[in-house]
Amino acid sequence: MNTKALLDQLSTAVMLFDTHGRFAYLNQTAESALRTTSKVLLGQRYSFFIASDSLPLRQLLKTLKENGSFAQDDLRLELLNGRNIIANFTGHWIHLDKPYLMVEWQDRQSIKRYQHELGILQQNQINNKLLAQLAHEVKNPLSGIAGAAQLLALELPEEQKEFTDIIQHEIERLSKLVDRMLLGGKKASKVLINIHEITEQVYDFCSINLPESIQLKKDYDPSLPDLTIAPESVYQALLNVVQNAIEACATQEQANIVIKTRALPRHSIGIKQYPLTLRIDVIDDGPGIDPALQPNVFVPLISGKQSSGLGLGIAQSLVQQQSGIIEFISDASGTTFSIYLPVVNHDSEVEQQ
Repeated sequence: MNTKALLDQLSTAVMLFDTHGRFAYLNQTAESALRTTSKVLLGQRYSFFIASDSLPLRQLLKTLKENGSFAQDDLRLELLNGRNIIANFTGHWIHLDKPYLMVEWQDRQSIKRYQHELGILQQNQINNKLLAQLAHEVKNPLSGIAGAAQLLALELPEEQKEFTDIIQHEIERLSKLVDRMLLGGKKASKVLINIHEITEQVYDFCSINLPESIQLKKDYDPSLPDLTIAPESVYQALLNVVQNAIEACATQEQANIVIKTRALPRHSIGIKQYPLTLRIDVIDDGPGIDPALQPNVFVPLISGKQSSGLGLGIAQSLVQQQSGIIEFISDASGTTFSIYLPVVNHDSEVEQQ
């Protein structure tokens, strides 16, 4: 196992110092937080980069000598490049080829974000149980709709059959989704695909019956790399989020919804940091989510202008199956839902598309 590669994926910053106080190692999170590189710091004493008077050295050294470790919350480090870091620090001795002091830290913002994401993951476990109980309630009407669509297709002129084809295609897709997600069906197969193939499908589908008062727009980063995901799952998740935005803006005299894609280097999801993550934003200038509903937006059957029953709960579950997460910010000026998908390589699961 490549220990360095493992440490570089952590969202926790890790540094090693030798017994003379010289930098011996920094993982990528530490480099990012310090806004520098290992190449600059390795072999240099801590005072080369950290203002000595910002460290309670005597207290830390005394605790290290007595306990072999230390913990210091809300420690403010002044860096000689002008930056300040306020974080929770821990340190202890480790023995490799020789003794090293390992120092780890997470800043306040990272801790707050991790706690928030942990809450989402825990809520999702509860959501999945509720969704499973609702499976048959969703499955049974689909069969009736499929039969009605087939009969309707027989009576329509050829030029209008494209609409029943869309209905039948969506019923088949939703039926598979129910089997896979709610009834414990087989795991969706993953393929190597460009995310814009999925965003375009959602854009085209949502444009069919879009209210005249709403403009659906695109803001893509064309340089995004392919990634390995289950396309049907991501399509359904994004579709739910976009349709949710459309419903929220339906009462507006004029509204805009933007599907936006961007790349995020070294982004953390939970405790894991990924070298590259893709983000899909669905941005609307609607009325925003009621603050009273915001803590429960992803809970099934919580309904409101921006929480349409099952939709967002299912979307969150599907994205988490891709090692991703959905987050949102909302106020009176609008709402942004962000779907985060790590670019990871699942060679054993990939089918070329």
